[in-house]
Amino acid sequence: MNGIDLTTRALRELDAAPPTGLTVAERERADAMLARILATPVDPSTDAPAPAAPARRRRRQLLAGMGLAGATGVAVPALLLGGGSAFGSWTPTPEPLTDAAADEAAETCRNHSGLPDRGERVVIAEQRGAWTYVLIAGPEAELVCLIADETVDRDEYHADGVFMGSSGEDPPAAPKVAADGIRETESAGSTVPDDELLPWADDDDWFSWVEGYVGSDVTGVTVHTPSGMEIEASVNGGRFAAWWPAGEATWDNPEVGGAWSYTLTLADGTTRDAGSGR
Repeated sequence: MNGIDLTTRALRELDAAPPTGLTVAERERADAMLARILATPVDPSTDAPAPAAPARRRRRQLLAGMGLAGATGVAVPALLLGGGSAFGSWTPTPEPLTDAAADEAAETCRNHSGLPDRGERVVIAEQRGAWTYVLIAGPEAELVCLIADETVDRDEYHADGVFMGSSGEDPPAAPKVAADGIRETESAGSTVPDDELLPWADDDDWFSWVEGYVGSDVTGVTVHTPSGMEIEASVNGGRFAAWWPAGEATWDNPEVGGAWSYTLTLADGTTRDAGSGR
């Protein structure tokens, strides 16, 4: 399936015209998934009702397909490439990639996103089970990719297996962070692609990721998720990042709508509770 096919299927789900080829049950499931994916935080300055589940600022529910992201005007800062229900191999502690493997992952990320190489550097490159996560950043662009191992080394764009994505061009300036502090700048949640459920996904395979900045005295970050998982984030060059599988994408799942918190490890070996990192 090419990128045009994916985009067409995605846009068809937004069309008010009657569905074609879907049963009532399939339509209800697609509508429910669409509502979850298109959910965005409520602007507190408006009179809109509060969301049914806690919403985190700047948390983005990501859309399927780069074409759909462009059509709706939603900024989508990550790519999920290849894979399937492979989260069984995920580990709460990351393995850092070698320089060569990190460069290869970054190149794969650029190839799939269409982002040209303008001197961005690999800030974080890690592996958790069968998945590689890479964050590349520079003054003109920043891009995050979560890549299934079998996808790392593709040297050209493949629409098949590309679930979501867009480069974050013209990123904001780095925030000022206290030496013993943390500042979460991006977080998102979405699902893993499933050919039978396109243009959305398998709602049993929700995942969340976070990234941001840490102060000069911070050597480690632990993420405490709403369901009680403890995840070791990767920390490098004043940045941190982590991702984790979150189970089924339902509103009664605390991993989907709940808030996480952070514990920081400092250079002197002490730790401190940093709350939500806001």
